[in-house]
Amino acid sequence: MQEIRIMNWEEAKPLAYPIRLTVFVEEQKVPKALELDADDLLAWHAIVFENGKAIATGRLIRDGKIGRLAVLKQYRGQGFGGKLLRALVDHGKNLDILDFYLHAQTSAIGFYERLGFKPIDSEFNEAGIAHIKMVLEHR
Repeated sequence: MQEIRIMNWEEAKPLAYPIRLTVFVEEQKVPKALELDADDLLAWHAIVFENGKAIATGRLIRDGKIGRLAVLKQYRGQGFGGKLLRALVDHGKNLDILDFYLHAQTSAIGFYERLGFKPIDSEFNEAGIAHIKMVLEHR
């Protein structure tokens, strides 16, 4: 059974941080020192549970920035990332956030485009990985 819960960082950290360490630090070699930042304290965090296990996470900041989307490897390609992203956008809309954006790893542009995001600006480097800013198109 699937469940997505939105929570603050105090609640989310024991669930989200291990997922982020696995995906970003271990798999993608992002320096551990860059993984946590001040935005975590201010953000809403979504956690996807599959049969009671936390398998994916992401966050939403008040300015509409979505980030730190991470799905454990064995659960990728099964729609969890899309559900996670939609849950964050829906939560933001409930809070009257009108515009959403993210810094997508260039390898994930297609994923975000399928969910309504459009690339803008030029590529840039973040934590040693090529990224591009994307915005959610209003429909």
